[in-house]
Amino acid sequence: MGPRRRHGGYTFMATGKIPDNKREVERYLTGLRIGYVLDIGPKEEDLTTGQIVLLDKLITLTGVNRCIEIEALKAMDIRGMEQNYNTRNNQIIKICLALGIDQKTSERIPTAAEMADIIMAEAEGGKNGA
Repeated sequence: MGPRRRHGGYTFMATGKIPDNKREVERYLTGLRIGYVLDIGPKEEDLTTGQIVLLDKLITLTGVNRCIEIEALKAMDIRGMEQNYNTRNNQIIKICLALGIDQKTSERIPTAAEMADIIMAEAEGGKNGA
């Protein structure tokens, strides 16, 4: 059977740090968070404390599952995707619904160029507002 594969998802859940070999997950989660904020905000300052807590949990659960998915794709073997994977997917769906995000109201995830523009605009706003 061999040694158990390490996907890094639990490290992310425990520490908030994405493993170095999974930087694409960090980019994906950044884009996802920006998209979700635009869907329910449209700015993070517009969110309630409860929405921010749910959004943070949503991003964490998605990050764990994304790390697992990447390892499963690399190995071309889904046996490493344990039962908790499906449980997390169900939690992700419930959080989306609690935030009012569903297939009918969600906007698409911004492109990399759009994300860069949003991040730059926020950085410029912080410099000018300080």
